[in-house]
Amino acid sequence: MVNQTLQIMKTRFLFPHKWRYAGLVLLFLGVLIRLLDSYCTDALISWQNTHPLIYGQNVAVFASDAAAASFIICFILGLMLFGFSKEKIEDEQIAQLRLDSLQWAVYINYAIFILCAVFVHGFSFISIIAYNTITPLIFFIIRFRWKIYSLNRELKNSLV
Repeated sequence: MVNQTLQIMKTRFLFPHKWRYAGLVLLFLGVLIRLLDSYCTDALISWQNTHPLIYGQNVAVFASDAAAASFIICFILGLMLFGFSKEKIEDEQIAQLRLDSLQWAVYINYAIFILCAVFVHGFSFISIIAYNTITPLIFFIIRFRWKIYSLNRELKNSLV
């Protein structure tokens, strides 16, 4: 019974290592969708201005809303797959780095959010709330990858 309890406690909810690459693809796809959306929306609006008799305004709004939803879905799923995929060698030190990075990401995210709550008001604050959904993942990935890079660099320097 004790052995089963220890195994349950060690269970990590991480994606397989190869899913990290799917996460990168989704990240780049989301960025591509966002870039194409901004370009195509401007093109549709300018086209509507030159063709006022054609009812295309709703098409531009619908396309932009669909692209925004696609961007968010691809970007968040990509960040989650990239950030929470197992490393090739997943040991206790990597698990501790992951936990520390997640903790620091939450601290940094909420510190920035509190500053924005104090200094930003009105409609801009709604944008900050929207960005607040993805910033913890971004901060986590940046810090976790930096710590792994630093650890590998220290290991390489100690071997030389």
